[in-house]
Amino acid sequence: MFSFKKRKKTHDSLLALQVMPDGVALAVNHLRDGAPHLETVAFIEQAQPLTNSKVIAEYLSEQRLADVPVSLVLQEGEYQLLLIEAPDVPVDELKDALLWRVKDLIQFNPEDAYLDYIELPDDAYRGRGKMIYVVVAERTLIDQRVDWLDALGVSAVTIDIPELALLNITESLCAEEMGTAVLFLEEDRSNLTMLSGSALYLARGLSYSPFNQVENTVLDIQRSMDYFESQIGKPPCVRILILPLQVGETPLLMELRNNLSADVQSLDLADVVGSDEPLRVDLQQVCLIAIAASLRNTEAK
Repeated sequence: MFSFKKRKKTHDSLLALQVMPDGVALAVNHLRDGAPHLETVAFIEQAQPLTNSKVIAEYLSEQRLADVPVSLVLQEGEYQLLLIEAPDVPVDELKDALLWRVKDLIQFNPEDAYLDYIELPDDAYRGRGKMIYVVVAERTLIDQRVDWLDALGVSAVTIDIPELALLNITESLCAEEMGTAVLFLEEDRSNLTMLSGSALYLARGLSYSPFNQVENTVLDIQRSMDYFESQIGKPPCVRILILPLQVGETPLLMELRNNLSADVQSLDLADVVGSDEPLRVDLQQVCLIAIAASLRNTEAK
């Protein structure tokens, strides 16, 4: 994603921050013997944290996190994720060509855009040209977020988005060729990604409450699974991974299990990553994206 390399010194820790309307979720990942380990996971309650940052700055100072590089996760509405056919140009010209391709699809002046991309596997979308997911954000907004981090006493090395941050958790869980659907749930929307062999093939947002519109959620997942097989050309999806961890047999989980021909699992992060902080269900539910973003540690890869 968007990178701001302000330091030459390498680090084996990464602090991820996700701003929410009522506070900031954060997670610190520190490599131990080459493996990721969560040293801190917390949610700092603060109304309008982008304008009221004192409590957050004090917490980061108390935890001695000022020298830890930061990955900031953008919120919904602060970026656009677009699927387009890749231009046939040299790599060093690709970003300019992509910006030209999406200039009529973005909601601001293309000259004020930060852009990055993620290439899809060569076998995606058979019969069509190579496809790319393009991430675009307004430069003015990104600069404001970087200034906010500076005011907190920390510095960004990466600007991330939830769809790609989640791959830090799911890639290693989806190594088999058969497809896996990953459904990330929020109160008023959800994100659905489709993976095969640890590679991303499809990402889409469902802009309604998955808890209040259970039937629509099941239908959209079924349509995505059909599209994954018929249009993208991958083997059938055999597993649906639900994030964050759900408690008990919820109505949504029951409907998914009763109506879709795939194994439905709700993932407990405690099973996949070590942590000094007990990963309680409530903590996972509010901090999952921050945890996922903190696992984007280049030293580990």
